[in-house]
This record gives sequence, C-alpha cells and structure tokens, in this order.
Amino acid sequence: MRIARAQEMREAEGRAQQAGIPTLVLMETAGAAIARQALQFRAEGGCLVLVGPGQNGGDGLCAARHLLACGMRPTVWLIADPEALRGDARTQHEILRAAQGVHWLLASDTPDGTFDVAIDALFGISLRGELSADALRAAQYLAAHALPVVAADLPSGVRADTGEIAGTAVRASVTVALGAMKPGHVFLPGRAYAGEVVVEPLGLLPRWLQDLPLSLVDRMPPATRPGASAPKQAYGRALLVAGSSRYPGAAWLAARAALRGGAGLAVLASVADVLMHPAALPEVILVALGQDSDGRIDPSAVTQELAQDAQSVAIGPGLGAIEDLAGWRRAIIALARPLVLDADGLRPFAGAPEKLAGRQAPTVITPHIGEARHLLGREVPDSPTERLLAAEELARRSGAVALLKGQPTFVATPDGRVGLIDQGGPELAAGGTGDVLTGLIAAQLAQGVPARAAAERAALAHARAGQKLRERSPRGHLASEVADLAAAALGEEA
Repeated sequence: MRIARAQEMREAEGRAQQAGIPTLVLMETAGAAIARQALQFRAEGGCLVLVGPGQNGGDGLCAARHLLACGMRPTVWLIADPEALRGDARTQHEILRAAQGVHWLLASDTPDGTFDVAIDALFGISLRGELSADALRAAQYLAAHALPVVAADLPSGVRADTGEIAGTAVRASVTVALGAMKPGHVFLPGRAYAGEVVVEPLGLLPRWLQDLPLSLVDRMPPATRPGASAPKQAYGRALLVAGSSRYPGAAWLAARAALRGGAGLAVLASVADVLMHPAALPEVILVALGQDSDGRIDPSAVTQELAQDAQSVAIGPGLGAIEDLAGWRRAIIALARPLVLDADGLRPFAGAPEKLAGRQAPTVITPHIGEARHLLGREVPDSPTERLLAAEELARRSGAVALLKGQPTFVATPDGRVGLIDQGGPELAAGGTGDVLTGLIAAQLAQGVPARAAAERAALAHARAGQKLRERSPRGHLASEVADLAAAALGEEA
C-alpha cells in the first residue's frame, strides 16, 4: 500500500486530471466515502460537519449532501468565509445551499443540538502553521462533547508529511485517507489521533501512484517455496558467524530464529565457549572458530571457504566489542554470499557505510537508531521523519538494503524505495529480539528470497510474533518465544 506525501498526492491527482477525470469527480468520490463512514454512527441525532477554507472543506460539503440524501440531518459549521471558497469547494457550497434541510452555522456560532457524529473537514493535507483561532475553538468543541469524529483525509492539526501536531489536533474515531495513506497516518504522534484508517482510492490507477517511494508493508511479501517433498537442502543453508565468551546467547537466538524462519540447515560458527553453551540446539550444525585472548572470534577465520556451502551468511550477534576492525571489514567484503549484518558486525563500517558497496552479493544491514548514528557519523534525531531520512541515506551510501529498527521500522533500498512496518510493540525491545530478526532474515536469504523482500518478510513476521506474544501475556516476554512464534507468522500471507 503506497504512502503519499502531500505534494506527491497533489501530483497523483494531477495525473488523474490529465487523464480526463475532473477534480470535481474526485471530490464526489471522496465525499461519498466520508458520508458512508459517518452513517455508521447514525442514531437519532444529526451530523455536525466542520468545513474549512480549502478543498478539504469541499469534501465535507459534498459529504453533507450525501448524508442529506440518506435522510440524515447535517449541520454545516463553516469555519471559513463562504465568500473565500474557491473552485470545487465553492461549487459544492452552491449546490448544498440550494438544498433544503441543512442547518448552517458561521465560525462565530456555537452548535446547539444533538449530534451522532461529526465530520472534520477543516484542513486535511493543506494545513499551514497551527490551527486558526476559529478552527481551534471547533476542535475544542469536538473534544468537549466527546463526539465520534470522521476525519476527511487527516485529523485537523496533524501534519501530513511528518505526523507532528500543530499545537493541538482533532482526535478522530475514523479517518478516511483519500487517494492513499499519508505519513501522518502512520507516524507518531499523528497515528494516535487518526483512529481507524480507511483508505478511499478515489479511482486513482496504480500507475499514477507507482512513483511513490514509500509504502506500507502490511501483507507478507511473496516468496517462492520448494515443493512439499523437497529435501532440506532446497530450503538453504544459513551460516551464522556470531557469539563470544561474553555473549553466547545472542548466537543461539540467531540460530534458533534461522531454523524457525525456514532455513533447511543452520550452521553456527563461533568460539568454543559459545558452542558448549547450555542453550545449544541439537538441530544446529556447529563449526569451531579460532578466538582472540578475550574470547572473541578471530576475523581471519571468516573466509570464503567457511561460507562456500552456505546460501546466506549472518554476522554480528554477540561478537562483542571487536578490535580488529580492518580485518573484519576485509572478511565481510570478501564473502560472496547474501549477507545480513547486525550489531557488532556493523562496527567496522562506522562513519563509512559506503565501504560495504564493494560487496559482490546482496547485503542487508539492520541497525537500531544508535548504530545508525555511528554508521552515518552524525546525529540522527529519534523522530519518524529523521529516521526515514537516515534509512534512505544508509541504503544509498552502502548499496545495501537498510532495515532501521524502531517504531515504525523502515526497509530502504539503494534505489530510493522504502517499506514501512508499523506493527509490533514494546515486547520487541526485550534483549535478544534483534538477534532473532537477524536469524529470520538469514533464513529468508538462504531460501533465495531477494534482499528487500527478505528484510520485509522477516520484519513483518518479527512484529506479528511479538503481537502474538503480547496477546498471551502483557509482560515477561522472551526473545526465544518471538523466534518460535515467527514460524507461524511467516505462514500468514495476508
């Protein structure tokens, strides 16, 4: 599902107009969709329609007419000078003025009556600055009377491109996203004001939206699967180079997740202290590697020969504070296998992610916000818009698929495409869940799934597994439980 910034949405509507669809037709479609949502709240009262000065106000006026046609009594509260209405909004105003059964209020008025529902058609994506005094008073009226609210495109006060709040905002029960979802529907804090988001496509053809770089990943990306009778080798061998004397558990969590993620074989290459750990899984193949004096893997042991039978490699979980950065960098770049790089495996590329671009096979990097800062060599504010920009920059500079963990999670590709996963919750902040995600990605790569789809499939399964865990109990979650539940989540194609 594509996500459009405000200007991108205007351009898509412009393409529709060039193809012969008048903007008034788009407004009619929008108004009918908004009215349908408002009718769900119908009881004995009427509907209060807040109308702003732009085309969003025209959507509200159109919705009021559809409600009138369905027998609902609309009260139109004009939070704008009716003489200032232009274009299609003015046309809708003139049509509705000629009808009977509509109660009209001006901005200075105060509604007096009983309402089942309100329609917020003040600003949508056109908000500039903060709410005007009249719009603020209208928003406060809605809050004070606890009315169910259907928002036209966006709750007024939520900025379309960032989800930021312009001082205050309307809290909607339902938001009808017109044409496509906007960042404000999924970025906090705007997401918390939108309520249920219903997308009305407006009849826009997919090709008019195909240039949008941002999309919501809410369905499992497809992956080809071997036949039911295929041997385990057909599902790929995932090699995990992970763990140290201090952090043995990270390696085993990644290996567990690789198996749960569907890899036919999982090979854990690590130091002796890890391989003898009591968390050992009998299903995992073990390879002992040389170690330094502090119980960490010697990068000289990570060779193409080690990886020659693997279809994917994961490096990073639990490696510890590696010191031979140059050695690790050479080893990582030389591996001619699809690779997922996480945690300590990212350290050799701090400040220089472009050095990863020299790899000859697909790469997925999975930093959290702190690791992203180290990779980019600059501060990255922890806001959705800044994190999105950071993911795009990481992918562009590294030539890798960059999965930036957080809420939401972004999966960016070097060509500028970004998938957004807004599922999952605080249970994914538990220790070890990042190692689980690494193993899940390695499993997808081992099965031949392309890097972007592998990252998106793993991230969505990871989030859904967390949700399943939260449904069982509100706290006390273990990363190993996320790994176990991810297997079922990967089977959910919807």
